[in-house]
Amino acid sequence: MTPTPWYKQFWPWFVIAIPVSSMLVAVVQVSYALNSPNDMVVDNYYKEGLGINTVLDKRTLAGELNISGSIVIDNTTGEVILSSENAQAETLSLNFYNSAISDKDFTIELIRIAENRYRGNLTKSISGIWNLYLESEAGWQVGARLNLSKSDTTQFTP
Repeated sequence: MTPTPWYKQFWPWFVIAIPVSSMLVAVVQVSYALNSPNDMVVDNYYKEGLGINTVLDKRTLAGELNISGSIVIDNTTGEVILSSENAQAETLSLNFYNSAISDKDFTIELIRIAENRYRGNLTKSISGIWNLYLESEAGWQVGARLNLSKSDTTQFTP
């Protein structure tokens, strides 16, 4: 019996396939890393640091005015209802910041419908974890974290 050539046997191809598959996976990972957006990395840390002082001043003012409230989001109808304490503005801005993808961030306007009650509408259904910031033209800001997989309501505290 004559031996079969090496390229017709299983084991040489098996041994060759392991490093070749590793190289293919590495090429895919490098291409993904180079072509995907870096939303969680800030390019200019100095400007971000200066902006923190402004945000802290807004939150301090909210604490002095004792601004607080709770928000309920109805994903079916898109209705957003805010029950607040000590918010006197006719309109408020509610900023939604996604925890991972900045392209999903948006802002809605809440309009006063009664004493200490505001209403707004979502343009699309949302899910996941969101950082919410309620702001007034008076210069105050309060924040909250909303995990829609657990609850559709959250509390704003200064």
